[in-house]
Amino acid sequence: MTSYQELWKNVLKSIEDAHFFKGEVFNTWIVNKTELVNINDDNSTAYVSYGSTVTNKVVSDNKELFEATLSELYGSTLAILLVDRKEADSIIPQTQPSVKAIKIEQTPFDENYTFENFVQGYCNQEAYAACLSCCTQKKHIFNPIMIYGNPGLGKTHLLHAIGNFLKKERPEVKVFYAYAGDLVKILLDAMRTKNVYGNAVEQVKEQLASYDYFLIDDVQNLNQSSSQEVFFSVYNQLISHNAQIVMTSDMHPNELKGIQDRLVSRFSSGLVTNISKPEFDTSKAILQKKLEKSEDTVLVQEDVLDYLASKFSDDVRNLEGSLNKLLFNAIIEHPDVIDLEFAQRILMKEPVILNQNELTMKQIKKAVISFYGFTYKDIEGKSRQKNIMNARQVFVYLCREMLHKAYVAIGQELGNRDHTTILSSYERACQKMETDPAFKLAVEKVKAMLTSQ
Repeated sequence: MTSYQELWKNVLKSIEDAHFFKGEVFNTWIVNKTELVNINDDNSTAYVSYGSTVTNKVVSDNKELFEATLSELYGSTLAILLVDRKEADSIIPQTQPSVKAIKIEQTPFDENYTFENFVQGYCNQEAYAACLSCCTQKKHIFNPIMIYGNPGLGKTHLLHAIGNFLKKERPEVKVFYAYAGDLVKILLDAMRTKNVYGNAVEQVKEQLASYDYFLIDDVQNLNQSSSQEVFFSVYNQLISHNAQIVMTSDMHPNELKGIQDRLVSRFSSGLVTNISKPEFDTSKAILQKKLEKSEDTVLVQEDVLDYLASKFSDDVRNLEGSLNKLLFNAIIEHPDVIDLEFAQRILMKEPVILNQNELTMKQIKKAVISFYGFTYKDIEGKSRQKNIMNARQVFVYLCREMLHKAYVAIGQELGNRDHTTILSSYERACQKMETDPAFKLAVEKVKAMLTSQ
C-alpha cells in the first residue's frame, strides 16, 4: 500500500468513526469510489479521484470535513481538488512518494566528562566501576545498569564518560545518548507521522534498536504513557541482541511515578546502584581536581578547601560553583592568597547547606524512640497502635526530609517493610504536617534533638 493510499484510508476511517455518515452508504459511495492520487509539490492541493457523480456530490457537499480531516492527519493545510477517475491517470506521479526518512538527532558528548577526571569516593565507587566495566565487556552481565541519586552528583558525567571512552577505545561500536525528555519527543514525533508515513514508528524503532550502547539520562521523565509502548519494544529488542543499556534517574526505579510496571520491573532486573552526596574527603578531592585544571595562579589555602568541602557537599555542582565564585572574586580583588577570611566574606550571602554526613537513619530512629519512649522492637514490629504508627511516620518523614533516603532504604531500616508501605506512610505524614498540630510539634522536637547533637 502506498503512503497516499494509507493516508486516505486513515482519513476515511476517522470520518467514519465520527459517525458523520451511515456505514453502508459511506462504504458504497465514498470508501469504494474515492482515492487520493497526488499531493502537489508545495503541499497545498490534494487530488482526489471519484468514481461516480453521486460520490462527487457527497464529497463536494462535505468538502470542509474531508479537507479538515486530511489536513490534520497530513500535518499541513490542504485543499481538495476532485478529479474524475478517468482523468486521474494524467496526474498520478510516475513514481509513488517514498516514505519520509526519519533521522534521529544525537546528543553530543561533553569531552570534559571522562572517567579520568571523575573523582571517585565511597559515595560513587560502585556506579563508577559498573560504568567503566561495561565499556570493556562484550557480553554484558549486568544489563541494564540503573544509576540513581539526587541531581548534581555526577550521574550525567558517567554517561558522557562511557560515550567518550567508547569513541576513543572502541570507535566501531554504535552509541546512542539522550535525555529521556528528548527521547520522548523523538518517539512522539514518529507516532504523530505514522498516519501519513505508515512505518515512521518502525523506522525509529529500527534505528534505536541498532545501537550497541543505549544511554538514557533522567529516565524519570519518560512518563508519557503513549511513548512507553514504543520504548518498551525498543528496550526488549536492545536486550535481545545484547546491547548495553545504562540509565540514570533521580530516584530508585521502584519510586518512579507514571512509568509502566513492566518497565520498572525491567529497570530493576539488572544492576541498580546509588550515587549519594560526596563525603568530606571526596568533596575535597573534587575541589583539588578542579584547581588542577584551573588557569588561575592564585593560591587557595588548605583550610579554604576544608571549609568548602564541609559546607557545600550536598551537590557537586554547588560545591564547584562555590569555588568558582571565589576564583572569580579573586580576579576582581587580586588578593595574594584566597584564605579562610576571604572565602567566608565572599560566600557569607550564599545559602549554606549544613553538613549532615554524620546523621544517619539509625540516629533518627534512636531519637524517635527516645522521644516517644518506645523500643526498637516496637517501631520495627507490626503493632498498629496509634502512637507507634505516629512514631513510624515521624521516622519516615525525617529520613526523607533530612537525608533524602529512598523508600526502599527506609523500609529496610524499618523492619524490612515494602517501599509502597513507606511511600504511603510518608504521604500520610505530609498530610499530618498540614492538619495535625501535635504531629507537627513531635516532628519539630525530634528534629531539634538531632540538630542539637
